[in-house]
Amino acid sequence: MKSVLRALVIACCMTLTVTGARSAEILISTENTADHFQTIFLQKFAASLNAGISEHRFRVIHSAQAFKDRDVAEALSTGRIAMAAPGIWHLGRFSADLNALLLPSFMGLGSADVRKIVDGDFGTRLNQSLEKNLNVRVLGRWLDLGPAHIFTRNIAVNHFGDLRGLRIRYAGGEGNALRLKAMGAIPVLIPWPNVPDALDRKEIDGLLTTTSTVVSAALWKHGIAHAFLSYSYYPFYVPLISHDVWARLKPATRDIITRSWEDMIDGGRKLAVTHQQASLITAAQNNIDIADPGMAERQKQRLVLLAHQGELAATAGISQSAVRTLTQIAGQP
Repeated sequence: MKSVLRALVIACCMTLTVTGARSAEILISTENTADHFQTIFLQKFAASLNAGISEHRFRVIHSAQAFKDRDVAEALSTGRIAMAAPGIWHLGRFSADLNALLLPSFMGLGSADVRKIVDGDFGTRLNQSLEKNLNVRVLGRWLDLGPAHIFTRNIAVNHFGDLRGLRIRYAGGEGNALRLKAMGAIPVLIPWPNVPDALDRKEIDGLLTTTSTVVSAALWKHGIAHAFLSYSYYPFYVPLISHDVWARLKPATRDIITRSWEDMIDGGRKLAVTHQQASLITAAQNNIDIADPGMAERQKQRLVLLAHQGELAATAGISQSAVRTLTQIAGQP
């Protein structure tokens, strides 16, 4: 069924390419489930576009029915999908300096602090790099996902030292893998749609993700029983449109798309924060034990990791200029 839908997605994008300004369906891909707040926000965005643009119909395809997010950037680059909003952890392959946002300097930073960085000059340079390397257009400010934590099955994690030897799934991003290794965990790269099966088969002990993501897939039904509020990093989704599609849209249509995103993004960011907070309550109501190591232990762990930040940055291919900028903006203790 997925292969049939994917063929239809590609056919739709080809139709837009061939017919130019004629009416065509423009598809927005996400790997998240229908209940995930990102999907909900993208559907609201599509509805806003449909209300303001008569010559096209915008539709969200969720649950990786079109593409997994690890593959969607290349699909955008080649025009096989029109729009998507993959997470920053999937995009470091195409702009290595994006991995800087996964470095220890960002561990424990709040939403306001991280937004200042990604909304400023540093974020602009990252956007320009993505546009150049991927043949895409960044539509505007990034959508928050929220703080990433550690969730485990049968082994409770109460302190960072408890991660040693655990097989922890991560979604992508060289910085995530390196950080987990530095804490003694064994990073396991698994695409999000495959996580429930991996948990059921006990291939992993836990995962690095957010409470919203855990709740969206009811992962307690797949064995997740513990949460460790590590505040490992603060991930975002980057709104992208294929440049091949963008080039064929009327200027007025382009303007509506970018203005609609800008008009809605502050609300989307608030939705992310409230959804993460509500999801923590939902997780507890479904018998997930929540351990908070506290600010002092998180800061201690951050200091330990910061001692290795130069090595982590070099391994991830992050430029020295990005590391210097990051140090100046995010600060060091």
